Amino acid sequence: MMPNLDLQRIWEEAMKIQREFVETVSSMMKLISGFSLMNKNVAVFRARIQAGGRISIPEAEKAALGINDGDIVKVIVIKEGGEKYGDEGFSGSG
Repeated sequence: MMPNLDLQRIWEEAMKIQREFVETVSSMMKLISGFSLMNKNVAVFRARIQAGGRISIPEAEKAALGINDGDIVKVIVIKEGGEKYGDEGFSGSG
């Protein structure tokens, strides 16, 4: 009888781990789906870091997204390469 109890515990633990994995993947997919670049509420652009760590959203992107002063937006920062924008001909806002 003892081996059956061990087998039952192993089975229950495996089911618990699988359930947690499925829940984690599901929540990650929901999060990722909100960042689709094909989403009409998303703009991708390059920006120069200004004094105090500020960045500017170009006027064209603000107009396309209907962003106004005081609106709250999500920002994901990805540093590009090791060069300064001025060294590679950057002509963005700011």
